Amino acid sequence: MNRFVLTQAELAIILHYLVGEALAIHNTTNDLAVSAEQLQTAEDELYDRGILLRDPYSNQLTITGELALILEATLQPSTLAILSITEREGTGLPKYFSFTDELIVLNYVDSQGLQTFLELGTLDHVIKQIIELTTQPTANNANNLPSTAELTALMPEAEKAALLLIIKEPAAATSQPTSLSWLMAHAALWLANPKAAKPETTPAQQIDQAMLSDLLHTTIRAHLVQPPS
Repeated sequence: MNRFVLTQAELAIILHYLVGEALAIHNTTNDLAVSAEQLQTAEDELYDRGILLRDPYSNQLTITGELALILEATLQPSTLAILSITEREGTGLPKYFSFTDELIVLNYVDSQGLQTFLELGTLDHVIKQIIELTTQPTANNANNLPSTAELTALMPEAEKAALLLIIKEPAAATSQPTSLSWLMAHAALWLANPKAAKPETTPAQQIDQAMLSDLLHTTIRAHLVQPPS
């Protein structure tokens, strides 16, 4: 599966060649204090890496087809899932799962400002990524804990909390996200009720990874315009 890691300057260059977006370069130089020389260096490095190709007929630079498809899926998904993770040390940067009829793409920015685009083959790969990012092996309810507990009691002990927003046809003005939230506390996995009037006092149900995986699979698939081939 294809994976591309780009600096902000490289991404600005790529967007310029993908959609002729002059503002991408303008905003990069202004907002991130990237100089024209750095942009030229980024372009040269992209060419050396084989991400930018020179058309033998027009002598113009173009983007490799694999990255062009990934970026198109990222920019115009038919379904978008946004994963936010909060840990004891704070909230990390969100991760975006973009679905089209042809591709599933995970993209995110790390703490160094590098942007990763990773092609995922199937919905199962998406769910595996989410499970690995947000949970840890649990005792599968054999831990002498109650089957439910209030979130107010769980949150101070939470090692990790996750919120997943799933949006079908995000470009449509009427799109409404569906949410799922869960957390790890007391070495157990707890599912919160997204429809509760007062989520902070709502009982959370203790579940295991298999139950969460099934719920993610059912919920995400229900929001896909068309399951990817």
